[in-house]
Amino acid sequence: MNGKNLRVLREERAFARLLSASFISRTGDWFNTVAVLSLLLTLTGSGLAVGVALALQVFPRLVFSPVAGILADRLPRKAILIVTDLCSMGLALSLLLVTTPGRVWIVYVGTIGLVVCSNLRAPARTAIVPDLVRPENLLAANGLEGVMSGSVMMLGAVLGGIASGVFGPQVAFVLNALSFLVSALLIVSIRIPAGERRTRRGKAALGSIWPLLRNTPLLRIILLLAMLWPLGGGMLNVLLSVYAFQVFHAGDAGVGVLYGAIGVGLLLGGMLTTRFARWMRGAIAGAYVLEGVCNVLMSRSPSLGIAAVLLVVGTLASGVGNACISFLLMPLTPSRQLGRVSALMSTVSSCTFGGSLLLSGVLLARVAPRELGLLGGMLITVAGLVGALALWRTPLPVETAHEEETAERAVVAKG
Repeated sequence: MNGKNLRVLREERAFARLLSASFISRTGDWFNTVAVLSLLLTLTGSGLAVGVALALQVFPRLVFSPVAGILADRLPRKAILIVTDLCSMGLALSLLLVTTPGRVWIVYVGTIGLVVCSNLRAPARTAIVPDLVRPENLLAANGLEGVMSGSVMMLGAVLGGIASGVFGPQVAFVLNALSFLVSALLIVSIRIPAGERRTRRGKAALGSIWPLLRNTPLLRIILLLAMLWPLGGGMLNVLLSVYAFQVFHAGDAGVGVLYGAIGVGLLLGGMLTTRFARWMRGAIAGAYVLEGVCNVLMSRSPSLGIAAVLLVVGTLASGVGNACISFLLMPLTPSRQLGRVSALMSTVSSCTFGGSLLLSGVLLARVAPRELGLLGGMLITVAGLVGALALWRTPLPVETAHEEETAERAVVAKG
């Protein structure tokens, strides 16, 4: 973690607590995921039961993300975070009741409930960040989100597997519930500035953000990228396990290596984000192109080690690009609309991602994994090139601010 990131954590204490709460609860999510899959296989011995549990994590996002955006712009965001954490704690504890095959339905209901809470939480959490962080620290704060995501991915699955394997799924469920309780207590301690506590008036329907999109070209470009990247990203997500088992013949260890590589890439990307503050346009477009190229090369990799290195570089680039996009959304979008804009981006991305997952499953029956990986990498590269062309003549807020600062200095020097 570089000095800028550490300085932001020291200066922005409220954001540091929010980040800690997310780290703890998302690590608990991994405990829950590993334990649920283990419990289902133990009680039913059915791969279908596991597939149903995973599918139930996708569909609620499409339904509840728009609602979550509206709520985030109408209700106190801190209250949303606390309530969803406490509800998640109760749902996590409900899984302790699953002791026989006849009670497996509780897993499905609990899974849906946890995903709904997560989706209600996400826009509120995104929209509250600008209220906790000073403008000059926003880019570093978004980089720290990547550091947190990478750390969770590297540690969560390992710790979750140890907790479930050594102590049993029930202990993992309790630890997950405790993670939500700790997260809620940390958020309770956060002081929200008066501006966030104000009553939000005006239209809160999702459609009320269309004038903002119509009058803000950069928002439309970001929405386009949110739609294009998952076309290839979904394919590569499906292929990670396939690469590990069928291409590199490394089994579960190979899956761990590849997911660990993603975690390392996200961690490094978050640490390097602030270095691209003056080259935001190139960072966004170049990140997607580099990620796509790395995935094209990975589809031709002769070994798991080389594939892992390429995955680290590609994910690092993706982490930088995503942090820059999140940073740009904040000054472009009024606070009263940020929840809905964030939810719209998530909904569009989830729809495309889900379609890509489905298409990948169909294509894998007819296309070799390496060829599908080549296609996925090319689609991400194309998304980056389209983004580069669209961004070429579009002014960015960070560049405008820099130009104004330079002009002010020139006037002072001349005077």
